[in-house]
Amino acid sequence: MTIRISLVHFLNSAPLGWGFLHGPFKEGFEVIPSAPSVCADQLAKGEADIGLIPSVEYQRIPNLAIIPGISISSFEKIRSLLLIKPKGKKEIRSVALDTSSRTTAALTKILLFETRGLRPEFVPHSPDLDVMLDRCDAALLIGDAALQVNPDDYDTIDLVEEWNSRWKKPFVCAVWACRKGVGLPQDIIKIFHSAKEWGLQNIPEIAASYAKQLNLSIKFLEDYLKYNINFDLGPEHIEGLREFHSLAEKHGLISTLRSLEFIS
Repeated sequence: MTIRISLVHFLNSAPLGWGFLHGPFKEGFEVIPSAPSVCADQLAKGEADIGLIPSVEYQRIPNLAIIPGISISSFEKIRSLLLIKPKGKKEIRSVALDTSSRTTAALTKILLFETRGLRPEFVPHSPDLDVMLDRCDAALLIGDAALQVNPDDYDTIDLVEEWNSRWKKPFVCAVWACRKGVGLPQDIIKIFHSAKEWGLQNIPEIAASYAKQLNLSIKFLEDYLKYNINFDLGPEHIEGLREFHSLAEKHGLISTLRSLEFIS
């Protein structure tokens, strides 16, 4: 049986998928590179068996279980989830939301209200910063598009830095989740943890590959993967994820709140 994996195609996810794409875990797996929002849709529709999904989507897609111990998270500043304004603009009456995002779109809405008391108009938009800022006062960009923004050119808010400042917990951006009832190998957890470790050992290679695509320095991308992104899912992460889900329910961004369930 070939297991279909929906993998986010951004740099921040590459260490988790590199072993399935280029390493020792290619056999038995078909990798579908996608935007985070598309990963969630593919898993929901049964087009993938396992997906690296936005963490908020765990609450929206029924009958999922999480692979334990692995996530895309950050403890302080993430650099790739940015709310961007032109320099000097004070009011935020409208925000263009990167349509690649669902977790960060929810986080933006939560933070703007909880920290500033704002409920601006939110406009879904493809990730084109110039056009987004022509249409709205501020723009949410995530992933590789955010990494390519020079923060000196704009007023920027690092959304995870803002989250951590307020709630003192790591922010979990994405988790590996699978549909219940899908036949998976008994050692699936071990496979995914081994793939993660293999990817982390190959960060220099990953950074060199993406540096060409993004026209950014290898050193910058290596530091990003080593120091801005955390790939674990321990007790602190789970606490932060539960806090985020509770806030999402409070703000009407999910309909019901259910407990986290993990593959055993």
